[in-house]
Amino acid sequence: MEQRLTRREWLATLVKALATLLAIVYSIPTLVMLVVPAFRRQKNPWIKVGNANEFPVGEPKAVTLSYQRRDGWVIRTVRSTVYVVVKPDGSLKVLSNICTHASCAVRWERSRNAFFCPCHAGYFDAEGKVLQGPPPRPLPEYPHKVEGGLLYVRLENV
Repeated sequence: MEQRLTRREWLATLVKALATLLAIVYSIPTLVMLVVPAFRRQKNPWIKVGNANEFPVGEPKAVTLSYQRRDGWVIRTVRSTVYVVVKPDGSLKVLSNICTHASCAVRWERSRNAFFCPCHAGYFDAEGKVLQGPPPRPLPEYPHKVEGGLLYVRLENV
């Protein structure tokens, strides 16, 4: 036996289908606003280090930088330390303070005229090259620029 829909049942089904369709259509922008930031990659900004002429020649100077980083929906303040090295010819290098062996923080030892990594007694010269110990590579150098007498650095994952 054939079952026929009454007009009331047909209209109820139509209204439910339209309501479902509208709910899906209106939820798409909301879902996009919630999901897209999690996949958006922020380009590392140029961070001001200081006046380029305030760094001593030949002796690395540690500078702690503080900047805002966006990770998905979270904006957090990040602190990083870099070493600024001024060569005798006046050119600059900005080195990471993280050892390439075990990711320990290095420190400048004036008495040895070298960076020292306390984890496994690794030493680097003032230019970041390995002098002794287990580090496989020199200290990473960050891209930098001088504009208007100010030194800027871009902290990339090098």
